[in-house]
Amino acid sequence: MSENLRIWTKALYGFDHVARLAGPDDWDRPSPCEGWTAKHVVGHVLAIQRYFESLITGAEVTMNPMVDPDRNAGDDPYAAWAAARDGVLGAVDQPGVLHRVVKGFSGPSSVDDMIGFNVADTTIHSWDLARALGVDDRLDPACVARALTNVEPVAERLRSGGMFSAPVEIGGDADPQARLLALTGRRG
Repeated sequence: MSENLRIWTKALYGFDHVARLAGPDDWDRPSPCEGWTAKHVVGHVLAIQRYFESLITGAEVTMNPMVDPDRNAGDDPYAAWAAARDGVLGAVDQPGVLHRVVKGFSGPSSVDDMIGFNVADTTIHSWDLARALGVDDRLDPACVARALTNVEPVAERLRSGGMFSAPVEIGGDADPQARLLALTGRRG
């Protein structure tokens, strides 16, 4: 198992833990992502995993994670998420797949590098979903550390592409989770 696969799997199950805490009436609760509800957050994260699954298996991409993500979540957002989680985990559980080069959002990369970078999105949106649901929003420290490593060098590029809001000013003694959230425009 690669280090990227290990930490990405941890991030997926961290998101899963939060999503499991949602009750049927929680999906319309507002999230910290402007204009998005809990259902939008789940739809976005699961669409990215479905996109990865499509790239890995060669199937046609059927979901756009940025366009109407609430539709991706369907009538049972947790069930839709669980199916996407299982689908992408099944796709990476093939001999040699981590070394396969695919053309993703940012151009060609190995599957291993692609999922390694996704730790940031999945981890950050775990916090967004926890905030929407009003549950414990503490993130896994290893996932936070990886997300910071992934995002810090490209934060301005991602911000200019509309992925993040302006950074939030925080004290120099802030913990890694607070630094990650502030870097991505979130107030912890």
